[in-house]
Amino acid sequence: MISTDSFRANENRMELINSEPGTLPCICKYVDFENYVGNSVPWHWHQRFEINYLIEGETTTRVGQETCRMKPGDAMFINSNMLHAVDPVGQSLPKYYTIFFDMDFLTGGFNTIYSHKYVIPVSSSTGLQYYNIRSDSAAGIKMLGYLADLIELFDKEPFGFEFRIRSCLCDFWLLLFEATADLRAGSANATHLDDGKMRSMMEYIESHYGDKIMVEDIADAAGISVRECTRCFSRVIGQPPIDYLNHYRIRQAAGMLVETDLPIGMISEKCGFVSDSYFGKIFKETMGCTPRSYRRGDK
Repeated sequence: MISTDSFRANENRMELINSEPGTLPCICKYVDFENYVGNSVPWHWHQRFEINYLIEGETTTRVGQETCRMKPGDAMFINSNMLHAVDPVGQSLPKYYTIFFDMDFLTGGFNTIYSHKYVIPVSSSTGLQYYNIRSDSAAGIKMLGYLADLIELFDKEPFGFEFRIRSCLCDFWLLLFEATADLRAGSANATHLDDGKMRSMMEYIESHYGDKIMVEDIADAAGISVRECTRCFSRVIGQPPIDYLNHYRIRQAAGMLVETDLPIGMISEKCGFVSDSYFGKIFKETMGCTPRSYRRGDK
């Protein structure tokens, strides 16, 4: 079955992925940006591996400071525990399939030859944050073919589809493993090493966004200086901490506008804005319309 759940994350930006005990530890999700607040996927991370297969529109996927533009037919592998975000390009809202799976789905357990030889070298690599998959090479064409097969198996669920999904994903993985040898041999970069600090600061922001927050407070959450805090945000996500705070507040406000009947002034206050006029200004800059228009659905 292909899931259509919208994006959800916990307080430290770890994406919440529905997975019931006893079910297949590999999930295929259909993502339509029209159903996402702000028509984008915000900064988040998760322990599972992720593969995105774009079918409509164009996107920019940001993994740390790196940005990759994707066109229909392109795919991207994102390594475990990587901070990443996805934004649309142009007016056409993207649609894509995302496949999530954990290491044990491929290896059958942690302490096996499959995990030590083929999977841990990927998950523990500091040089491999993501890998673009395009139809510009024989290996790329084969990998894209396996992804198309996986999506069809999730959609149609033929007899034994659970085994077939695992087999197909293993074939994909072997090609990915060979294709990323040079990247895995590389060393960590600064953005990768900053991820732990970023998660601490994001967790603080998202637990206190309704309060009066200063950059000093954000920096203290990671035990670093204000200067290093600003540099860390710039290196990892390419924007100052206050901009990230305001954007997060606006996303929360947008959700409240749609899901509640609270007055706009109360939503502004609950989301930490010092005045209704400033809230309206930042909301329009971020969402492209006023809070009142967004609540009416004119977005």
